[in-house]
Amino acid sequence: MVDVYTIGRRDARVGLNEGGTPLVEPASVVLDMLCAAMHALTDGRPADRVVCEHLVRGLRADAGVTLALDPDGSVHVVCCHPETAQVFAIAEELAERILYAGEEQATVEHLDDLGHVASISIRPGDPDEPGRPGPGRVLAYVRSRAFAPGEKELLERAHQALVAFWPHSARTVRAHQAQDWVRTTVEDSHMTDRELQVLALLAEGLLATSIASRLRLSPRTVHKHLGNIYRKLGVHDRLVAVSLARLHGLVDAYPSSPTTPGRE
Repeated sequence: MVDVYTIGRRDARVGLNEGGTPLVEPASVVLDMLCAAMHALTDGRPADRVVCEHLVRGLRADAGVTLALDPDGSVHVVCCHPETAQVFAIAEELAERILYAGEEQATVEHLDDLGHVASISIRPGDPDEPGRPGPGRVLAYVRSRAFAPGEKELLERAHQALVAFWPHSARTVRAHQAQDWVRTTVEDSHMTDRELQVLALLAEGLLATSIASRLRLSPRTVHKHLGNIYRKLGVHDRLVAVSLARLHGLVDAYPSSPTTPGRE
């Protein structure tokens, strides 16, 4: 017999120890953060805001800022928490300072005009060009009082987790962006029912002559349909057109038989 039970999710504990300094559970905060970030990615949302908010609470920071590090060296603000004019001003100042020393690291420092700043730098390599830096992030958390030892431990653990998590997050975001582009491109293409039938057969691997035979058309007419399909999808390659069809579900969702009723 198997006992079935449910584990209730709870917020990470952040309290005070006997000395009055903040007491945090680093592992709990990091696990909570990663779970929430994965849920965001599953829903098609970037994880930056979720991570920022969780670490603001865990570090008991006054403000949190996430900066994007682009391969060309430019820096821009991704998100802030809380979203106030004051925090956006802090974000712009941090972007100008470029809190990034060229390595993936976690640091704590004091800046005269900002206060105590804890930051995490994530700068993975470009998988397509070894030796070249890829897009990265700087996560900075600001507050007026110094960070306690437990909070520094949280920062280090969060850094280790995010360095491992970031490449997966970036790939997932790019995949969602590609799917959105495919969906928009196909929906805006205004393809006819016959063009969709030809596209579905093309995805099955049939050549123009076989498509013509299946749809009882002349090869010349099929080539004309293919030309329209490529033009409407903005592609010049059979494989790319097929990839778009598969990503959008046209292969399984649309009938290829000429006797099957057309799409409404």
